[in-house]
Amino acid sequence: MLENESTKHHWLRIGAIALMTFIIAFIAFYCVMELMLHRMTDPMYNAKRIEKVMRQQERSFQRIEDKMTNENPFEPKMRPMLVNLVKENNEYKVIVDLKPLENNEKDVNVNIKDHIITVSGELDEKSFAGEKIVNFSQSYYLDEDLETDKISKERKGDKYIITVPFKE
Repeated sequence: MLENESTKHHWLRIGAIALMTFIIAFIAFYCVMELMLHRMTDPMYNAKRIEKVMRQQERSFQRIEDKMTNENPFEPKMRPMLVNLVKENNEYKVIVDLKPLENNEKDVNVNIKDHIITVSGELDEKSFAGEKIVNFSQSYYLDEDLETDKISKERKGDKYIITVPFKE
């Protein structure tokens, strides 16, 4: 009978441990689900998640853009505008960036015909490291009557400025 009681206590102890384990697991599951539900309904949590996803997408787009602008010698490179037109008091100023032309204003050509001013340039340079080719052309239609005999050209640093006065 003593053996029977110890077996009974043994099974009661195992049952109590199993019951306590089940209760603790249920409480833990309930707490985790309550926390998840609270997070899912919290607007700040969702805003932070959306912001995180947007940052990931931005980094992904940046990586794609970096790959597209990678230094591949067989693809043409997109550069910022080399020629800009500015209208001031009684004149237009055409500003040419000379950096891509290795600061040589002799490679810049200006042509004016029928209210259209065309600025073009070309550089073809071969060296031991490779070949550098720069070729551009930009045209502007100007409404005013231009005074082509008073055109002036000057260089300021790495900018080449062509001033074209017009009649009012």
